[in-house]
Amino acid sequence: MSTIRRAPSESDRSSTTIVEGGHGVYTAMGYRSAQVANREGRSYSQAGGDAYLQYDRIKLINQSRAFYRDNAIYKGMVDRAVGYIVGNDFALQVKAGSPKTNAKIEGLWKRFWRRPEIRGLLSGSDVSQTVCRELILCGDTGALKTNKAVLQLVEAEQVDGGSMGTNGIEKDRYGTPVRYFLSEYDRRGYLSTKNARLVQPSDFMFIACPDRPSATRGVPVCQSAFSMLHRINDVCDSEAIAWQMISRLAVSITQEAGAQQNYVESEEDSQATSDAPLTNRITELDYALIFRGDPGDEIKGIERNIPGMNFSESLRMFLRLLGLPMGLPLELVLLDWTKSNYSQSRAVIEQANQTFIGWQKKLEEFFYTEIFNWKLEHWRQSGELRGQKDFEFSWIKPAFPWIDQLKEAQASGAKVDRAFSTHGEVCKSRGQDREEVVGMRDLEIRDAIERSQKIEADTGVKVPWEYFAGLEVKSAAPAAAGPERGANDKDDTETDKDANETDGEEDPSEEQDDE
Repeated sequence: MSTIRRAPSESDRSSTTIVEGGHGVYTAMGYRSAQVANREGRSYSQAGGDAYLQYDRIKLINQSRAFYRDNAIYKGMVDRAVGYIVGNDFALQVKAGSPKTNAKIEGLWKRFWRRPEIRGLLSGSDVSQTVCRELILCGDTGALKTNKAVLQLVEAEQVDGGSMGTNGIEKDRYGTPVRYFLSEYDRRGYLSTKNARLVQPSDFMFIACPDRPSATRGVPVCQSAFSMLHRINDVCDSEAIAWQMISRLAVSITQEAGAQQNYVESEEDSQATSDAPLTNRITELDYALIFRGDPGDEIKGIERNIPGMNFSESLRMFLRLLGLPMGLPLELVLLDWTKSNYSQSRAVIEQANQTFIGWQKKLEEFFYTEIFNWKLEHWRQSGELRGQKDFEFSWIKPAFPWIDQLKEAQASGAKVDRAFSTHGEVCKSRGQDREEVVGMRDLEIRDAIERSQKIEADTGVKVPWEYFAGLEVKSAAPAAAGPERGANDKDDTETDKDANETDGEEDPSEEQDDE
């Protein structure tokens, strides 16, 4: 039974009537969106995260890979994100106590990272970019620690055991992976799950971006914008077809009995589907169009900007929406900064950089650090590394992109001067190791001083050593000017002299005169 009541103020004619308990109407209880969904017969699933993945994950991955192959916008977005996240790769910085030990461990890592992949086709930088790209394209990826002390990269599709494991991962009651199922591609290039091998978590690095606590696998990062990407493709295709059609129409002719004349002059349509011979209403010429008309005939040019007068602005809005799932602003998607000033550019870069930092931390924890700890144990067992087992190390990540180098450098210098930052932090933010920067600066300054001294010894002319170290040569500051003095003013030295003479004993010449 429904209860109808008025709003508290009966005198207010703008107050609304609320119906409580009525089926299919907005009531005072509950949420409006839920009531609307019930009225329209819409329902939503309440299954766990993996339930959605088992139906649509492979389809989304295949669609993402197809976009990356065929769509320049999507490929550019993914590659742009990988470039900002990984850059020229992460650099290892070891703090084991002694510089010799630090250099040795860093040297072992550099030697391994030159060719860390089992096929020998990818360098360390290539491996990093591949893993980051796979993570964005598919939502998860993996790397197998082989018994040859190198890595085997595994695609997201290969983590599949067919009927032996759900989503290629066997979990315990807490959802923790206890075994992975890895499948191989057959000779034709198709995935075969018949002979999937079991791999322990200690031998396999699985990197995923699940969007729910109950999910184990990930999906393509931009999957929520795939429908928008389809629309952009349709708009671009229709616009290109329209341009092609318009480019072939030079003029439009309106004349008396034009249809009959075109029927006589045009050729038979070879694409006609009817038995009757149909003809084209358009006559094509190689380079020219000749028209002879009677008085009253009309000829006019075709407007070239129809259709799509606002095509560029519409496309820019579509692209702005397309980059939202990945945190990429339009300026990064199009690499177009013509409509942005320094403040706007820095604002959008800072927002995007927050997303990049999140991806960098994931790669640091689940990829780089995992591989380094594995290689440390391998080096100790092989005897290449001896000594302390526990030491600090960190990764120098790609730096925040500079918008205006002069302003950024001045800001970094001001932070160091005001003790808001350190020289090491500034170097690390630029993707550099402070020890290497200071060491090179030490060598350059010593070399510059030696060159300056040699020139002075050979020519007798003193040349500032800063010229040879790339530093700014600061000229000597001029002496501070004293207060203006008049012609009758005494010099300071003369005044001091007079004061000394009057404060001391009498002048000896005067004593002699008295005698």
